[in-house]
Amino acid sequence: MIETRAKVGLAFLVVFLLGFAAGALSWSAYSRRREAMPQAVWTGKFNRERYVQELTEAVRLQPAQMGALNAALDETREEFLALRKRLQPQFEEVRQRARQRIRGVLNAEQQPRFEAFVKRWDEERRVQEQAASPPPASERKP
Repeated sequence: MIETRAKVGLAFLVVFLLGFAAGALSWSAYSRRREAMPQAVWTGKFNRERYVQELTEAVRLQPAQMGALNAALDETREEFLALRKRLQPQFEEVRQRARQRIRGVLNAEQQPRFEAFVKRWDEERRVQEQAASPPPASERKP
């Protein structure tokens, strides 16, 4: 009788350990596959180096074509910057209206903290925008 209980207990333990191992392997495979997937959501930042590398591989760009590609990307960058500059006042109006709405929700004690928060947030955004606008390829160091 004791032998049968021991065998059942051992069989239960083995099945449990096998299930745990299968779950761990499945989770590991899922995690690796998830990391390898391209990012489905645009983050708002254009990674030019990655774009050029992947485009070069995808269409097999020749070295002689790189100058024309960089010129096209530089022209497009300038168009986006001009568009951003034209639309910036409209974005700023929306931002200021949102802040006014938020100020209406806050009490007197929270107001100065909100102003400090906004100041810090604006500075971070300004730094990020400067970093996101590198010089054109023609002005970059080789």
